[in-house]
Amino acid sequence: MPAYVPKDPTEEEALELFKAIEEKFPSKTVANDKWYILLFSTMVGGGQPGFAPTLYKYLIKRPEYQTSEQRKLLMRRIRESLLKLVSIAGVCKPLEAIFDIDAATAPEDKDYSFSREGWQADEANFKRGAVWQDRLYKHNQASIDNVLSSQRDFDWVSKNITYGLYLSDHSILDDVDTELVVLGGIMIQNLPRETGWHLRGTRRIGVSKEDVETIQQCIELVGDFCSVPLHKVPRVADIEHEV
Repeated sequence: MPAYVPKDPTEEEALELFKAIEEKFPSKTVANDKWYILLFSTMVGGGQPGFAPTLYKYLIKRPEYQTSEQRKLLMRRIRESLLKLVSIAGVCKPLEAIFDIDAATAPEDKDYSFSREGWQADEANFKRGAVWQDRLYKHNQASIDNVLSSQRDFDWVSKNITYGLYLSDHSILDDVDTELVVLGGIMIQNLPRETGWHLRGTRRIGVSKEDVETIQQCIELVGDFCSVPLHKVPRVADIEHEV
């Protein structure tokens, strides 16, 4: 019996998704330039990187991206979203999206800046990662450190690379942008433990309970689009007592 092959979504369905997420996203309280950050992380992390250029082309039609410099700034935000997603979902899906987006980018709009030039896994990098971890995990960090004391390679990667290199760098994406990438990229993988951590972390950096619930509903729309079940993950109400 042949393996089940799900039907891929169409471009028309993708455009409907983009509109639905933009309308549903809590832009009035979270900011109106963040909905597409969540969409890139969840759509690519959910196994549909081929629609990343569709979203890019959808965005550059907007009045705020009508100059080449505006489109380059947009590209930096998209690229940083996908770079941060590498630490959450692995390199291949974000790289696939980057290749497809680059093919859809006009030559005059290509941005050649390099955000991590000169980076080193030094004490300053470690401290920057630790400060960001402390905002998200607070007293819960100790129990994680206790587990990783016997898994020191993962401890090193988490503190120096995941947080030091990727997630604590807020020079392009701010703290809320970063948590949207992380929460979306984790939840779309249907991972209950880490989803709970970052529902809690998103609350701890100031996003309201109601807004986090709405963000989760947006991720569920992307899950439906990607044919990804999200039945294992908690809701913000489940972790609210930990905030």
